[in-house]
Order: sequence, then structure tokens, then C-alpha cells
Amino acid sequence: MSEFISTFVFILPGIMTYFWLQLFGLNPSVKHTAPELSGIAALLWLPVSFVSLLLLNTWSILVKVRFLSVESVWTMDELNTATSDIKYLVLFLIVSFITSFFLCWLWSTWGNDIIRIAINKVRKSRKIAPISSSASVWEEFFIKINEDEEEKKAVYIVYKIDKPEEFVVGSMTRASRPLETDKGLVLEDTEEWKESIENDYDYDVKRLYVDTKSGMVVKELDHKNPKNKTIPGYSQ
Repeated sequence: MSEFISTFVFILPGIMTYFWLQLFGLNPSVKHTAPELSGIAALLWLPVSFVSLLLLNTWSILVKVRFLSVESVWTMDELNTATSDIKYLVLFLIVSFITSFFLCWLWSTWGNDIIRIAINKVRKSRKIAPISSSASVWEEFFIKINEDEEEKKAVYIVYKIDKPEEFVVGSMTRASRPLETDKGLVLEDTEEWKESIENDYDYDVKRLYVDTKSGMVVKELDHKNPKNKTIPGYSQ
């Protein structure tokens, strides 16, 4: 039982931190092996646990109520002994949960950009394209919101690369998160948009997304600037 608790304490904060980073959009969804995930958790455990222990040691100095008080912990052996106490274990996990969230928030807001700028300077000196602020092409195209947009509003045409005449068009209201392995879009007003494109208006294509694995093509239309159609019938 003690070995299970020790493993739990030394792995969980790192795993929580890793998944916060994924939810904040810094890491793409990648299937890791057990050794890889353990190594990632071990690396992320150190900053989270260090800050958590500092907070708990401060707590031990300030809080003297017997029910809420805890012992100071400064060594790994003391941490292993302290977490055998349910009260300390619960407090450690709660503080680690909160600490990991705020550390990931700070990193995703400022730290990641600083490191990315430094990396891109090196890549530029080596004449390599800079890395994007987004973790995946999917996030860059469908989820990322530009500074001049209050919300992501877009109209998409979706079809198979070998069957452009069999298309679906509509305004996007939802897109899969980068964490989801199966990607999908929720399109609204599909019949209205299809009728408009076939009979009334032409639209310029702003961007084009191609899934090389599935062969799906997604065109983002410039729906705010329609052009009157001179000849009825859809043409891409």
C-alpha cells in the first residue's frame, strides 16, 4: 500500500500538469507508451511539487489549528512519510491540482511565447520555417481565433478530394478539440447555404484545409463578400 501511495504522489502531479498543457492547447494529442508518459510525468512533477511543498510548508507555519495543521516537509523521505497521513495526502493533491493549473496558465500565457520566440530566432538563423503558436494544423485552421474576431465565425465547403461535386456547406458552430482523435465539424443552415451557392452567389475561398490521410477538403468561404452569380449552377 505504501508503494502505491508513493507512486501515486510522485506521478499524479506531473500527469495533471501534462493534461492541463494539452487542454490549454500547447501539446497535440499524442498516444504515449507507459514509459514515455512516466518520463513526462517525472519531469513535470518537479516544478509542481516544489511549489506545492513551499505552499504546504508555509501552511504549516501559519496554521496552528490541530485539525488543519500539517508538518513541514523538506526531504523526499519526509514527503514519503507525510503522505502516509490521509490529511496531508489530500491537502497535497488539492494544492498540486491548483498549483499545476496556475503554473500551466502562466506558462501558456507568457513562458511558451518567450521560448518560442527564442527557438524561432535559432530556426531563422538556420533558414528553417518558424514554428507556429498552435500545436496542430487543425487547431490553427478551425479553432484559433484571430485578434480581430470576437468569435470564430466561418462558412465551410466540405467534400472528398475525388468527388468535389458531392459537397456539404454550412456555417460552423462546433469543431472537435485537438485532443479528439476523430475530427469533426458541426455545420448549420446547410440547405440554405447550398441553395445560395448553387443559385444566387459566388464566394471567394479564403483558406483551404486538406486532410492528406482521409482525402477530405475543407474550403473556408469569404461569406461576408458575396458576388452575384451570373450563371446558375455551382462551380468550384
